[in-house]
Amino acid sequence: MRGFRKESRLLVLGLIVGLVGAGCGSGGKLGVKALSQESKSLRSLAAEGALLAQDAVSGKTTRVYTREHSSDLYKAASQAEASLKTAETEPELEPKLRQLAVLAAQVSADLNRLGSASKEEERAVGRELQAAAKESKKIGEGLK
Repeated sequence: MRGFRKESRLLVLGLIVGLVGAGCGSGGKLGVKALSQESKSLRSLAAEGALLAQDAVSGKTTRVYTREHSSDLYKAASQAEASLKTAETEPELEPKLRQLAVLAAQVSADLNRLGSASKEEERAVGRELQAAAKESKKIGEGLK
């Protein structure tokens, strides 16, 4: 199980790097492919946060690790949020872009809370992040 978590964390970091790289090089409107990638990246951040919360609740991670890792995830989610809030897209894709921006704000806020959360709050944040990951997947599937 540890190897799986390490691999999933590496996948999340790879997606984050891809997200940042895509955001830096583009100057035009986001199309279906770019919005789909944003959805996947946001889903990965939320899912990783949910796993972190679950590990924290079950005592599989230290308080320091939870705080530091949630901070890293929060920074990535905040960047995604800022990018999505200022992004432009085709009129027919605008509702999806706005949904992703709102969801990114939620994920960012949840990840920020996770670092200093009590056990009960960790449970709640974990559930919220898991729901956000599912919602992001649903939004992404609606783009196909």
